[in-house]
Amino acid sequence: MKLRLVSIDEQIQSCLDTIKQLDFKESSIKRHRKHLLHLRDYLRSNGKNSYNENIGEKYQFDLLSEGIFKDYRLKEIRHTINFLNDIINQVPVRKKRVYLKVYPLPGDFGKHIETFLQHVRKESRPTENVMRNYKAALSHFAVRMQQDRIRLETLDQMSISRFISSLQNTQLRVCVPVRRFLRYLFETNIIKTDYSIPLYDIKCHRAEKLPSIYNNEEIRKMEASIERSSPTGRRNYAIFLLASRLGLRGSDIRFLQFNELDWDKNVIKLIQCKTKKIIELPLLNIVGEAIIDYIRNGRPKSESKTIFLTANAPYTTISVPGISSIVSHIIYKAGIDTKNRHHGSHCLRHSLATRLLKQGTTLPVISEVLGHSDSQATMTYLNVDVNGLLQCSLDVPPVTDGFYMQKGGWFYE
Repeated sequence: MKLRLVSIDEQIQSCLDTIKQLDFKESSIKRHRKHLLHLRDYLRSNGKNSYNENIGEKYQFDLLSEGIFKDYRLKEIRHTINFLNDIINQVPVRKKRVYLKVYPLPGDFGKHIETFLQHVRKESRPTENVMRNYKAALSHFAVRMQQDRIRLETLDQMSISRFISSLQNTQLRVCVPVRRFLRYLFETNIIKTDYSIPLYDIKCHRAEKLPSIYNNEEIRKMEASIERSSPTGRRNYAIFLLASRLGLRGSDIRFLQFNELDWDKNVIKLIQCKTKKIIELPLLNIVGEAIIDYIRNGRPKSESKTIFLTANAPYTTISVPGISSIVSHIIYKAGIDTKNRHHGSHCLRHSLATRLLKQGTTLPVISEVLGHSDSQATMTYLNVDVNGLLQCSLDVPPVTDGFYMQKGGWFYE
């Protein structure tokens, strides 16, 4: 009996059904569907109607040879192809990210955790994913305290250490929320001892990276590439200038409100989302004019107090990833080579700091401009000022032969 070949349309549908069952986000499903349909067009253009792994390899090789996709896009395509390969090979498919299980919050710990999570949501305005991770981590902590019959009155360093030592791969992910929760309990006088202090020693050891920077010519080229005749273009231009000329973080641009712009004094004064520190920056003419142009000719009608809104209805505050995506698109459109460099909004902040450093601006002033809590955070930008470091270097003094031949030296005989 001859086996019926499964068509590419059936294979694609099977792949999408599996992804939906795994409860992927709608944006992820849409992305995978786009890549699968592109693969289907590729098959049909080559006279084929069914997919196998060899075709998948050739497809990726052809895309790489054409050079029309960026590295991150090729990575997405490879991810989709791997999903499809697992489906046709009947290999169990699961989400790339495995989330911690969320348990019910028991007892007094549970009540205080709920209050703490409300506090975090109000003060830090984190994403839903971060909130879920916090609740999951703290639910593990609360359950363990209940199992060990630990109450708030009997909480001590030993019980916390037992919980931390029981963690394996999730130690860092769990410790950060637990540390903040313990600090919250101490600051609100619920417990008398600050048990969060020892947990600060548990850190993620990452390899140090140099910040990604772009020079003046590249920044000017990016600005010139922005189309400013449309409402979206006007918004993107103002966002870009706030990041490149003033060095604002994406989160501060996102939540920038009308009352934080003082047009009489030409300053922007706001409380930074990350550090909670007040920062005051000059409202440069080019930045102010771009914001006014967007408000008058591009911003949708809305009661929102935040300035920058999404381009499509319902008009809401634009997200931080959305701001980074805008900057990334501007960089690509300008034809800037981004190899080995990041291309989100934060790279413009790094670039501004580096330009100030090269102009001879002192570190305390740069720290003030960037809104850093101290100059130590700004020291990162010294790593990229190679010319400045070379000017500080000293010539090596000449060493006479007598130094090496002196008594007690390595070459003494």
